[in-house]
Amino acid sequence: MRKMKMSNPRKWRAKARTGAPNARQKRNGLYLDAHPFCHHCHWRLSKEAHHRLPKKHKLRYDWRYMEALCRRCHIVEHQQAKLTIVINR
Repeated sequence: MRKMKMSNPRKWRAKARTGAPNARQKRNGLYLDAHPFCHHCHWRLSKEAHHRLPKKHKLRYDWRYMEALCRRCHIVEHQQAKLTIVINR
């Protein structure tokens, strides 16, 4: 079994952000404002928008295919997705 390199979300989140928010950040912010609690654990505040469709899909930003998640649940969601890809190969 091939071992996949995991990204380091803590390093990414620690990066300083500069400039005005772009369209994606505004759209995700509106979604999080409308869905204040995590869709998985239902008790922590949502901090990140998770897209259930691939990046190139035309409906990726449709709210029907998004989930508001807390940071912990978002990390778990992506770890499970990577594990599924490794197992299916």
